[in-house]
Amino acid sequence: MLQLKKNIVITILSIFLVFISCSKNNDVSINNQLELIASYKTNVSEPSGLAINSTGTVLYTVSDNTNKIYKLSTAGNILQTFNYIGNDLEGVSLFTDTKLLLAEERTKEIVEYDMSTSSYQKHKIEYENNDENSGIEGVSYNANDNSIFILNEKNPGLLMRLRSNYSIISTYKLNFASDYSGIFYESSSNNLWIVSDQNKTINKCNLVGELIESYPISVTKAEGITVTNDKIYIVSDLDSKLYIFKKPIE
Repeated sequence: MLQLKKNIVITILSIFLVFISCSKNNDVSINNQLELIASYKTNVSEPSGLAINSTGTVLYTVSDNTNKIYKLSTAGNILQTFNYIGNDLEGVSLFTDTKLLLAEERTKEIVEYDMSTSSYQKHKIEYENNDENSGIEGVSYNANDNSIFILNEKNPGLLMRLRSNYSIISTYKLNFASDYSGIFYESSSNNLWIVSDQNKTINKCNLVGELIESYPISVTKAEGITVTNDKIYIVSDLDSKLYIFKKPIE
């Protein structure tokens, strides 16, 4: 009888260990909430999209309310408003020292905007989506190979990689969130950071949109993300605030 009980216990423990092992192998890592360092109110109405300069001292955002471009301090103060009025601005990325890339959602255009001259060029992105109000939601430039990443928000959720002439290299379906509202390419890790406002998550992905890690955040309508060596910046469209999180150690 004693031996039978021992065998039963061993069997139960074995099954439990197998279950734990399978769970670890099959599930993407879902981490605890990130540490919030600071949050600041900004005078930008409905900020959507976020970029940072190479020294990490200046931010850029766009408003889908005013359809203007803003230069911000890292505490969310407006330093400059640029002379450009968009159609439905939803994303921004640093392109060169003097140029930004802007995402126009409804017209499905990427705009090359020169901050020094206020001149710009528009580039139509030819792809199909099911709702003009769920179009291009984010843009990020990869200086390592001169490619450009853009997001289609939903219906369907798509990650697209563009050539320098704005033609599409490849398209990847995204399936780890209900929507995709902002994107940032991190050159140091060669990964993408994608924020979802509906899921309230910050997501680290590889360059084909496969999820590596997901971090829940308590931010409503997060619609822009940019990342430095030690910080993650997020803007909220709803409450017009800039949130700064501690970047997790890799």
